[in-house]
This record gives sequence, structure tokens and C-alpha cells, in this order.
Amino acid sequence: MGRMYVVVAILLLAVAAFFYLATGGGDKDKDQEPSKTGGSKAPGSATLRLALDTEPKTLDPIGITDTISDGVARKVYCGLVRLEKDANGVLVPKPDLAEKFEVSGDGKLYTFTLRKGVKFHNGREVKAEDAAYSLKRLLSKESKRPDWIQPFVVGSAEYQKDPSGPIGIKATGDYTLTIELTQPFTPFIQHLCTSNCVIVPKEAVDNKEQPFARNPVGCGAFRLAEWRNNEVLIFARNDNYFRGQPRLKELRFYILKEPSTRMEKFLGNELDASDIPIGRVAEARQKAGAENIFEYSTFRTNYIGIGMPNGDFQNKEDLKPFGTSKKLRQALSYALDREYLCNKVQEGRAVPARGVLPPGFPAFKDGRAGWPKDIAKAKALMAEAGFPDGNGLPTLTILHRNDDNTKQIAQAIMHDFEQVGVKVELQAREWNRFLEDVDGKPWQAFILGWVADYPDPDNFLYVLFHSENWGGNGNHTWFKNDKLDNFTRQARTLLEMKDRAPLYQQAEDIVIEECPWIITYHVRNVVLLRKNVTGIREKTTPLDTGTEFPQVDFGFVDVE
Repeated sequence: MGRMYVVVAILLLAVAAFFYLATGGGDKDKDQEPSKTGGSKAPGSATLRLALDTEPKTLDPIGITDTISDGVARKVYCGLVRLEKDANGVLVPKPDLAEKFEVSGDGKLYTFTLRKGVKFHNGREVKAEDAAYSLKRLLSKESKRPDWIQPFVVGSAEYQKDPSGPIGIKATGDYTLTIELTQPFTPFIQHLCTSNCVIVPKEAVDNKEQPFARNPVGCGAFRLAEWRNNEVLIFARNDNYFRGQPRLKELRFYILKEPSTRMEKFLGNELDASDIPIGRVAEARQKAGAENIFEYSTFRTNYIGIGMPNGDFQNKEDLKPFGTSKKLRQALSYALDREYLCNKVQEGRAVPARGVLPPGFPAFKDGRAGWPKDIAKAKALMAEAGFPDGNGLPTLTILHRNDDNTKQIAQAIMHDFEQVGVKVELQAREWNRFLEDVDGKPWQAFILGWVADYPDPDNFLYVLFHSENWGGNGNHTWFKNDKLDNFTRQARTLLEMKDRAPLYQQAEDIVIEECPWIITYHVRNVVLLRKNVTGIREKTTPLDTGTEFPQVDFGFVDVE
């Protein structure tokens, strides 16, 4: 999903048996905080204790657009396919609920053969009709990600308007599903690896007494046992998990807002993983020891978005002049000290960005010049834009997430912009409110980031910049450029990356020139992970955003 992630290293996170929890049993006063005893060494009896800084916005797959919801939901659900590393460490789609899948020679017909005997958490067997229902549900009015299906699937545009009509998603037997595309689209199979495309039972979705967003039913390694508002989400293992009984008995996500609190609870043996607050990396290394530090690169790009007056917002006066002046946006980009952000504020946990695509990503173009800090050039550009030394410029309001780490990043950005005469006002929002705001309309400026849903440049350059995707679909700046639209649309019709990459690189050139994003850095995660936790380090991918580790199959995770 295009997953918007928390701009900092993302934030994340014995007990009674499942039936006891599900009926509300247990001493809830004693359960308010993580247990200090940790998990038992005996397989099958351990509890893994993680943390989130805020509750998931939703656990209904069709509504997921953020990394926290995505990371939690993946413990509950399975899709037809999932991304896994091949022998060379490259992420490729592999069968999940599907036993196998085939693609026709013309690239337009996908046939999935489902595993037999897989059970939902409610005990019913998963059938191909469930897969068809779940994918067609992405075209409903409630869906945030119809673009995974439409316009690729035959009849999808019409079905989105009238769901009684035909569509090229069909259960042709109890265990056979076919998906017919209008034309070949190489990343389509990777769309099906996202958490939005997992398989759900219709009867659970239709149960209005238990809203699905907070009462998820899947067939994954864990099932939601209890959700205590703003305290903890407790997941019990699914003993009928089709890949085998999970090794953990229980998984807990504690809601702990402050990053320092999460780190202290890790050091006090109350959590098994934690992010590290800004300013405390050296301390974490010293106190936790090297064996409890886990470092890995991610496919994440952070940025400052600049809203533009397009679409329904052409007359939105506060978007001027920053949203209308390329020179002003370029000036901001040269004013920013990325080296300081990466090496001082982030303490080496990031590398300065020179483009949209992160290093190691398909179509990444090495050798870009980037934007070294250049105050003289920034001031010259501001003068050319008609605002010498910032004279006549309105205050730039920057919206950001309300957490201590992001506040420090925002303060550093404000300092750099004010050095060239741009007055800045910072406005903080609670995470879910922040997401609603940037989905709904273009803002003067906002601090955000993007972690790839899947390793294809389409997930950055089409999803985040094509004018079809304004708002909640990914283009939160309301950027519009006809050439970029054409490049990314053409790239979608080609099959080979060698043919597609040059088009995406030309689209990236346009973003770099026009600066709808002041691109800041690419993140390298450095997190605390207890040395006796197994099954995570080996399976983590660059798509994993923090200590929720969304791409890892937690059925194979254990605390020894």
C-alpha cells in the first residue's frame, strides 16, 4: 500500500490462554504494562512484546494506507501471494494462500490454485470465492486502494460504478481463481502482495455488531484476542495456521506514545524490540550491547511536501507562492542541510537523498547531483522569484506528526529555512488526524515519507506524482505535470524493466526539477531487538519499516 510511514524510524513495538483472553479473563490491572518476565524458552509458550506509538487507524484491509495499520494487520491476514527473498536476496512474489499461480503467455490472465484445508479464524475453510470477494471489495466506496485493481482488471471501472455487473475476477472452482487484465501490467502480481489484497470472510465483514476495522478475521498466524483502547492489542496464536503452529503463544503491541518510554522499557526487559529516540543512539548501543542492536537498509524516502493549487483547490490562496513558484521550492531545497539531518539529528541513521528512489531500488539512478546546502544559491533563487531575503513572503506553515522525534526534525528544517529568510510556523497533529488532513486537501507544507509497498518504481513515481492520484491515493501535494503523467503511464504498458526504467528516470528528473517534494533522506533503520528473538533478523526486508516488521511471517518468530 503505498504506505505512509511515521517519519522517524518507525515506532514500534505469561499470559492467559487465548480462550481466557477472548472472554475478558485475566487481571487487567496487572496487564496494563508489559510483563518483565519475557517469554519462556520452551517453544510454543513465549510472548513477544512490541510497541506502537499510536493505535492502528484500521485493521480492515481495504482502508489501510499507513505503516502502523499495515504492520499489525499482516499478523492477522494472508493473501494469495507474498514477497519473499529469493536465493540472491531479491524480493519476488511467492505463493501464500495460493499453492501455485500461472500467468498466460500474453501476460493478461492470472490463474491461482488455492491450498485446500486453510481455515479462517472463525473455522470456515478459505475458498476461491472468498478471494474473489476480497479483491472486488477493493472497488467499493469504502476502499482507499481501488488503484490496485482498477483500471487493470477487465470490467473494473464499470464494476466500481455498478457492482452488479461483470468483472474479470472469477472463482472458477472451489480452489481456482482467475484474474483477467485488459493489458499486461508487470507489477500487478506485486499489487496482490500488499496488505490491502489479503483474503477475508464476507460474513465477518457483514457483522455490524462487530465492526471489521476493530474485529479482524483472517487466516494468518495470529488472531486478535483483545484490543484495549490506547493500551495494548493482544494477539493469540492461530493453532490452525496453514504453515504450522506458530512458535509464539502470544503477541502484544503496547501503545506507548513517547520514544524514550519505549527505549526505557526495552532496557528494563519489558519490551523485546524498540525504536531508538533521536539523541540516544550512542547510549542505546552502550547500554543494550551490540548483540541487541539490529541495523538494516530500507526502501524509504522522507520529504517535505509542498501543496499545489490544482483540481478543486485552484483558488486556494494559501498555496501561493510556494505552490506556484518553482524557484522558491528550489530555494528551499538548497537551504536544507541534509548532512546535518542525517549525521547529527538522525545520528547516522539516514543518507542524504539525491532523488526520489532509494539506493538499491529498481531504476535507481546513481550519480545524481542532489542538493548540497548552498545558502547563496538559495538566496539567489528567492530573489529571482521576487522575494529577496524573504521580503514579502508569507509565513510557511509546515504540518507534521506530533511526536518528539518528528518535532526535532521539524525544528532543524525550520532553522534551515529561516536562515534564508523564510518564516516558518510548525503545526503538530496526532498521527491519524495528520493522515486525514493530508489525504483531504493540499497543505502549504507537510513532513512525511514513503516506504515502498513493493519493489517497483511505479510504486513511487506513478502512485505519488501522477495527477490521477491526488489526495488519499498518494499524490498529497496535488502535483500535476503532463510529461510525468505520460512517462509513468507509458512505463506501465511495458513488460521489461530495461525498457521501463528510462521512463521512470525521466519522470524522476521532472520531480527533481519541479520540487513538489523537498526530498530529505533515505532511512537506515537502527533498532533495539533482543538477541534471543529468532526469526526476524533472517527475514527482514527493505520494505520493513520498523519494529512491527510487516513483511516477516511471525508464525516462525520465537523468543528463546
